[in-house]
Formats: sequence, C-alpha cells, structure tokens
Amino acid sequence: MSLADRSGIFIASQRGAPLAVFFFGLLVGVTPSWSISLWTDEAVTISAAERSPAQLLGLLSNIDAVHGAYYFLMYGWVQLTGIGAVGLRFPSAVALAGTCVGVLFLVRRLATPSTAITASAVAALLPRLAWAGIEARPFIFSALAAVWSTWALVRAWQAGSKRLPWVAYTLLAIAAVFFNIYLVFLVAGHGVTLAVRRSPRRVWIGWAVSTAVTAAATLPFLALVRSQQSQLGTGGDRNPLSLLRKVLVNQLYLGETPNDAALPSLFGIAWQAAAILLGLSGAVIMALAILRPARPGDMKRELLAVALPWLALPTVAIALYAIIVAPVYQPRYFTFTAPAAAVLIALGLRSLRRRLAVVIGAICLIGCLIVLASQRTPFSKSGSDWSAAAAIVGEYAQPGDAVYFSPRYDASLVSLTARRIAEAYPGNFQGLTDLTLRKTGAETDSLDGVSVQLSEVQNELAGYAHIWMLYGDRYPQNVVADGKALIEEAGFDGSVRWSGPNVTVIEYTRRG
Repeated sequence: MSLADRSGIFIASQRGAPLAVFFFGLLVGVTPSWSISLWTDEAVTISAAERSPAQLLGLLSNIDAVHGAYYFLMYGWVQLTGIGAVGLRFPSAVALAGTCVGVLFLVRRLATPSTAITASAVAALLPRLAWAGIEARPFIFSALAAVWSTWALVRAWQAGSKRLPWVAYTLLAIAAVFFNIYLVFLVAGHGVTLAVRRSPRRVWIGWAVSTAVTAAATLPFLALVRSQQSQLGTGGDRNPLSLLRKVLVNQLYLGETPNDAALPSLFGIAWQAAAILLGLSGAVIMALAILRPARPGDMKRELLAVALPWLALPTVAIALYAIIVAPVYQPRYFTFTAPAAAVLIALGLRSLRRRLAVVIGAICLIGCLIVLASQRTPFSKSGSDWSAAAAIVGEYAQPGDAVYFSPRYDASLVSLTARRIAEAYPGNFQGLTDLTLRKTGAETDSLDGVSVQLSEVQNELAGYAHIWMLYGDRYPQNVVADGKALIEEAGFDGSVRWSGPNVTVIEYTRRG
C-alpha cells in the first residue's frame, strides 16, 4: 500500500472518529436501560418533570434547586416521550456520548489522535460515567458541561485575540455551574491551568472577564442553592480514611454502591474486587502520566495542566471541607471529574511500551466490564426492584382496589412513603385508590406531598374488597407492623404476593 493510500485511510478514520465515539458512548449508555428497574432518585426526576413550569418553580424555591436546570430540560423531554425507562434515560445516554466526543475533541487539540481515541474510549467505560449515562439524573450533564467548557478554554487560548471563543467559553461555564454548583471549582481550576502553562496577558484578560460574567450570572442561583444546603448531601462521611477510599474508588470506578442482595451471587465479591483493582491501577497509571516521558506529539505539559486541576482541585477542596466543616462530599457530585481522569489514564497508558500498555489496558478493561455488568442487572440501582413489584400490582389488582404505601418513618404527617413506586410506574396503579395521600407534591411544592398514617383512615377500609400494601425492607418495622395490624383488625386476611430484595407486596382480601 502506498504512502498516499495510507494517508487517505488515516484521514478518513480521523474524520469518522467522532461519529464512532458518539455511537460507542451511546451504546454504553442505552444498554440495557429497558431492563433495569427505576429507583427512588429517578422517581424524583419524574415527579419534577411532570409538573407545569409554574409548579416546578414552586418546587425549586423550596428544594432541589441544585438540579433545576436538569428538571427543566426533562420537563421538555417527557412532553415528547413520556416516562418509560428507556425514554427517560435516553438524554443521559446522549450526554454520555457527547462527553466522550468532547474528550476526543479536547485531547486532539493537545495530543496525538491515538491518545485522543484512547481517552474517549476510557471515558465511555469508566464506571462512574457509565453509571451516570444509564440513569435519569443530572450528573452526566455535569461531565458533558465540564468537557466542553474545558475544550472551549483551550480553543480560546489557541485562538489568539479573537472574542468569539471566549464568548463560547463563558456561556458553557455558566451552563456548567447551573448543572452542578461544584463546577465553580472547575472554572477556578482553569485559572490554575493558565498559570501552569504561563499563559500570556491577553489570555488572562479573556479568562478574567469570562469568570466575572459567569460569577455575576450564577451568584443568585448559588445563593438559592446555599439556602438548601441539605441538597448537597450533608449526610456524607467525614472520616479521612473513608473519604480517601471513596475518592480513590467510588468517585471514578463505581456508580452508587451496588446492593449485593439484588445482584446474582457471581457479583458478590467480583464487583468489589474489580473496583479496588481499578482504583489501585488507575492511581498508578495516572502517576505514570505525570512521571514518565510523553510520546512524541503529545503536549504532556499542556495535558497535565488541563487535567490535573480539573480532577484534583474540586475533589480536594470539598473533601477538606467535609472533614473540617460539614460532611457534604458525595462521589456522584464529582462525576464531572471523571473525563479528566480518562485523559490522565490515556496519557499514562501511552507512556508505556506497547505490549505492557496492552496488558495493563486489558486488565483494566476486564475490571471495568465487571463493574459495568454489576451496574446493569435488573435490580442494580441500589437494589431497586420497583419494576417487578409494580408489575405484580398491575397484573393482579383490579380497578376500585385500594393501595397503602407504608411510610418510611413514624409521624402523624409523613412525606416519604413507598409511593415513589407509583410515580415511577403509574400505569400499574391506575384505577387504585391511594388510602393515605392527602396532598400531592405539586400541591405542596414538595417532592412527595403529604400523607397521613393509616390509623387516620381506618374507618374507610370497610369500603374495599382488596387492599394492596407495599413497603421496603429498610422501613421501620413498627410502622409496617402497625399497618398490617390495622388492616387485619378491619377484617382482612393478607398473603404475600411478591417479595424482592427491597420491596414486599401484600394483597389483603376481605374475609368472607
């Protein structure tokens, strides 16, 4: 084959690379979204997205403002697709694909095409990004915004004195902060990047102006989110060793920790071993990226200047805050750092001899596939078995039956109950009377509305021939027992229709 022929093939492959990377990322995000049960956080997305814009604004003024941009995006989307699992998760799959393409374009500006391809493939397979790409939550969009705002920064500093690239950077930075407030640390990290690479004065001026505009545009939003600080995860960990484990393993190499009771026995130890292996090997590979010489054509100093502040600054800042002030660190909020890790891993692999890189890469690939497989079993999302529980109700319940969603805590008025199952799978509960619901979430500007205890409606039970009771295995046993006793005292006999790793469904039938 002539040199001209080889050059033509290379150019064609590079032109087709973005499309190939996009569809590979999309495949990872979509497969098998149709068979994985929706879970509690996705039910929150449904609850928010099905409201009118005015109702959604009412919700965000009280809670979850941190996810407001995503909820408005999903509001528009569900008008087109409804709330089926595949349609609901599809935007996240597209965002994963877009993130991988962004990594490709970003690294292409600073390294060889082969390094860019490697980085985009690593991004698609990193368990944190793969998890976020297959659930209807906003975290993958923070990664998408982080990648493309960083690409815009690189493009702006390479464009000289042109203003349009800085305008693009500013708009993307504002969007990034609206999708995840921790991305303010990414914008600050971009300043570190410019300092490390000793950028000229004109670049500093462009970044400073963009940062000032971003701050002015997002400060009211940040203040609102700050007033809802519980949404930042104040129930997190503050033990330094535990935080270190979460940073090294959970932040990049897991999604939310799987529930072993909901996984096939094969995964009981396998996913844990794979995640620890990935954490250790990933740390070593990223260290190699820093310490070993780069391949010819890779602008190593530039790549490190981009990726290291992106990965380290937000993580270290919030981890220290969690230890010293308040335990706000949650790995899922740092999904946006995973593309930076993909860049460092690709750079580290490329610094090795080819055979060694292939061996190490193969080991890491196997580890990733094990974790990805554990993420994609039917009940993998924190053990959620809602799809199966709802299907039982849909199959056996009749219109006019009653349903009782057991509370998740003991109080006269409660918000959290098993009702989110019906939010996720409303078709299976159509025609059933919800015994304890008094006001919906939309009516109270809350996520779940208000319910009363079953004792408040005990006299109403006589009007039904069948009552369906749903509760979770982590619900207060005294509350569950009280509910069972009240229904039986009202003249019903119960039998367990289905019991999974999380939810139990009991059918009560009136005696005689």
